[in-house]
Amino acid sequence: MSQLSQLKILIADDHFLVRQFVRNTLQEAKVTNIQTAADGNEAIDMVQKAKEVNQPYDIVFLDWNMPTVSGLEVLSYFRNLPEYEETAFVMLTAESEQQNIMKAIKAGATSYIIKPVSPGDLSKKLVEIYQWIQRRRQKSASLR
Repeated sequence: MSQLSQLKILIADDHFLVRQFVRNTLQEAKVTNIQTAADGNEAIDMVQKAKEVNQPYDIVFLDWNMPTVSGLEVLSYFRNLPEYEETAFVMLTAESEQQNIMKAIKAGATSYIIKPVSPGDLSKKLVEIYQWIQRRRQKSASLR
């Protein structure tokens, strides 16, 4: 679990309390490199800037319904760019309809978490997402 502390995470949600809850839960899992965005445009800017300085995010949590650009639009934008294939994009949203879950998975979501989520469930998901990142990196390394 100590490798979790190395993760760089962005939480994009327009609700301050949700950002704070996710940040606190991640900090309990020993993750310290956490940044937040209050809308989709800010999330896009932050993800691009992090990549430009060669410090990309490992995980981007996205709320579906945000001002300016939705989480699904952010997800779709980055999934069309091959340089982000090792980044985990996780929908963390109250959108619980099966059709929306399928839409996000088809768009390339690494995982889909329905709010409200307990700290325990979020921590468990974090481990699963971390394992996905490790598999992607191993696959990429073997292709080089």
